[in-house]
Amino acid sequence: MGEKVEVLGAWFSPFSRRVELGLKLKGVEYDYILKKKSHSILKFNPVYKKVPVFVHGGKPIADSILILQYIDETWKHNPILPHILITKLFHSFGPISWMTSKEIKEREEAIAEAGEALRALEEELKGKKFFGGETLGFVDIVANFIAYWSPAMEEALGVQILSNELQKLPRLSQWCHDFLQHPIVKHNLPPKTQLLSFFKAQFGPNNLASSK
Repeated sequence: MGEKVEVLGAWFSPFSRRVELGLKLKGVEYDYILKKKSHSILKFNPVYKKVPVFVHGGKPIADSILILQYIDETWKHNPILPHILITKLFHSFGPISWMTSKEIKEREEAIAEAGEALRALEEELKGKKFFGGETLGFVDIVANFIAYWSPAMEEALGVQILSNELQKLPRLSQWCHDFLQHPIVKHNLPPKTQLLSFFKAQFGPNNLASSK
C-alpha cells in the first residue's frame, strides 16, 4: 500500500486519536494535518467540516468508526477488529452531552443510559485484559474517551459522574489503567494540562451560563 496516508485532526479530539492509534498499531506511516491550519477540511468534508478526516490515495473517509474499519480491511496484519463490535454502545452516550446538560430530567436519563452502557462494558471484560483479549483492539480504541477524555472533562467542570460509576466497576477501572499504560496509547495522548484548559475554556461555568 504505497498510496499517501493523511489524517486531518485536532489534538483535543478523542475521535482523531482513535484513528492515529489505529494507524500506529498497524505500523502505518501517515501525515498529520492540524485542522485549523488546513483548508483540506473544506475539500474532503465540506458538509460537516469536522475531524477526523482520513485520506488514503486521495480518497477521503470522514467518520472515525468507518475509518478504523477501512484501516483494518486495508492493512490486514495486526487486526484490530474483535468478533463482537459494540460501537453502538459508545454512541448511546457522549461525555459532553450528559456533563453539561442543564435539564435535570435529560441529565438523569443520560446518566442512567451511560451507567447501563458502562455495566455492559464491565461484562464484556470478564476474563480479559482488553476488549479483544490480551491485546489492544478496535473496541479499546473506540472507548478511549472513557479512560482519558471524560475524566479530564470531569476535572475541568468540577463534576463526578463517570468516575462515580467506574468505582462500582472494577474490571472497567482496571481496563482504564491498562489502556493508559499501553506504550502506544501512553505516548500518543494530548497533554492533560492542555486538555483541562481546553475543556474549561469550552465548557466552563461562564460559557454554560452564557448559553442559558
